[in-house]
Amino acid sequence: MKLYIALVIVAALLNGCVVAPITDKAHSSKCMISTDRKVLKIIDVAKESNTFYSISGLIISPILVPTTAIISGTYVLVNNTYRLGEETIKCRSEA
Repeated sequence: MKLYIALVIVAALLNGCVVAPITDKAHSSKCMISTDRKVLKIIDVAKESNTFYSISGLIISPILVPTTAIISGTYVLVNNTYRLGEETIKCRSEA
């Protein structure tokens, strides 16, 4: 029964939109640093996986998008803060 519930939840999550962090290609760094700047992008999972929308995907989308935005946004915030510190230290030492 638990497996069935887990499969239904996973199937419902694959039919909506999610927010995911991606590397920002438009931003170039002035120094040679190891981390890339990240931005958030809304991804339509149904379009990316060539599946069709279902009613469960439409119902769960208002919950799924903010939830993934909070989780991915936290990751992007931490990553970009680390990157800013790394860029500040390395660029200052190279100047």
